[in-house]
Amino acid sequence: MTECPKCGGSDMAIILYGLPSEELLDSKKVKEKKIILGGCCVSKDNPKQECNDCGWRY
Repeated sequence: MTECPKCGGSDMAIILYGLPSEELLDSKKVKEKKIILGGCCVSKDNPKQECNDCGWRY
């Protein structure tokens, strides 16, 4: 998805779950908020994207 369904913003990030590697923690995509670290607890209902404009996760 390229547009937030809540605010219409276009600055979207993918949320990744699980234990991140050192390489991922230091990556440019994490620093630019293109990838958001969602934590180690994984379930089927976890949100998959986050809007960097309004912070809404879905």
